[in-house]
Amino acid sequence: MYKISVSKELFNDIQLKKLKVLEKSTSSYWKRELLEPKIINDKIKYSIKQIDKIKITNGLGEDKPQMIIECVKIDYSFKKDLFEFYLGRIIEQKNSDLAEDYKDTLIQELLRERALLEDSMNRDHLTGLYNRRKMENDLSMFINQNNKDLLTAIFIDADRFKSINDNFGHDTGDKALTYLAKKIQKYADFLNGEAYRYGGEEFLILCFLPKYEIEQKLTNLKEEVKAHKIYHPKQDISLTVSIGVSFYKDCKTKDEMIKKADNAVYRAKEQGRDTIIYN
Repeated sequence: MYKISVSKELFNDIQLKKLKVLEKSTSSYWKRELLEPKIINDKIKYSIKQIDKIKITNGLGEDKPQMIIECVKIDYSFKKDLFEFYLGRIIEQKNSDLAEDYKDTLIQELLRERALLEDSMNRDHLTGLYNRRKMENDLSMFINQNNKDLLTAIFIDADRFKSINDNFGHDTGDKALTYLAKKIQKYADFLNGEAYRYGGEEFLILCFLPKYEIEQKLTNLKEEVKAHKIYHPKQDISLTVSIGVSFYKDCKTKDEMIKKADNAVYRAKEQGRDTIIYN
């Protein structure tokens, strides 16, 4: 098995998967070890010997850090005049404690990557709002808080949204949803709540406020949406919303609260749309 000695920094980078290609100069030793001459059509040509693993060490003595690592491929870079060892998984390690700062760096990177992945899984990719999956998780947590009796569900549904898609195209429909999502997020912040895209053109805000503290803000939200025009070359498009509100203190379960808010939206539409119903 070939053995390569590297600096402490390179050794740690290999452990942390920061370094995936190890470069070695084309010294006479490596040329002799890695180049295999072949005679093809009376001409000598060289191929690069391939190996399945190498030993990488750092320092001197029997207790020096070392690892045996998979060697996926060995290549030659004409541009750099170097041999390139493409590294795979670490097979075995010995005396290779990571320095504390490297451990901390690795932990922080893993936590950050996990947080980014989790946030991405919880986001609606069109609007950037939290998705229904995140809403379900949050709601299960909210109903176990001490202030659960103040929990309020606010459903917001874009009126006649299908006609926007049918008459002006889905790109314009997406533009309308993106605008509406930003407006809803703005008012969710006013209410110290969370905003979610529940599905299609339906959105939800969960907050912890009594009715008298949300009435004027929801009226303002409704009027701001109605006053805004979505641009389209044919004509500017008006958008209105129907809003349904329910309160956890009036319900036995979280599902009942969501259902009551959803039913309130349908009642708002039955009453001519562009309306708020408190259920």
